[in-house]
This record gives sequence, C-alpha cells and structure tokens, in this order.
Amino acid sequence: MQNVNYREASTKYTTVLPRSCLDGLKDLADRKIIPSVSQGIRLAVEDFVAVQNQRSYESSMRDAATDEAFIKRTMDAQNDFVHVDAERDEL
Repeated sequence: MQNVNYREASTKYTTVLPRSCLDGLKDLADRKIIPSVSQGIRLAVEDFVAVQNQRSYESSMRDAATDEAFIKRTMDAQNDFVHVDAERDEL
C-alpha cells in the first residue's frame, strides 16, 4: 500500500455503500482495527485499484506473449544490447 498524504492528495467524492458495508467499517473503526471509516474506504479502494491494475498488466503480458510483432521487437532490443551486457560482465 502507498503511504499518501491525504491532506494534500484528497478529493471529496460522494458514493453510496450498502448499509452492511458501512456497518462493517464502523465496527472495524470502533474496534480500532482501522483508524476511521474514511481510512478503511481509502485502503479498500487502494487495494482494489492495485489488484485491477495487476490483472490488467498480466492480461497485457499474456496477450504480448502471443503477439509475434511484440516478440520480434523484444528480441531485437535484447540483441541490440548484448554487447553492453558483455562489457559489464568483463568488469
């Protein structure tokens, strides 16, 4: 999770949550498991966004693995830098 200064990076946004979710967040805050309902929502959204971005990246990589043009560009780039790696290995 990122450590974000929310006073600088925050934007208010109104949303609707199921009562059960809000009650669950309030319970977690009351038991000091999360600092506040707002913090719990931020943490959940951060986690959700991170998971979705990871899934999107993995999907893109699976697509790339079957894309002949991408594979060719990757191999060409790798071959272009073989001499650089060899020079480093000689040090």
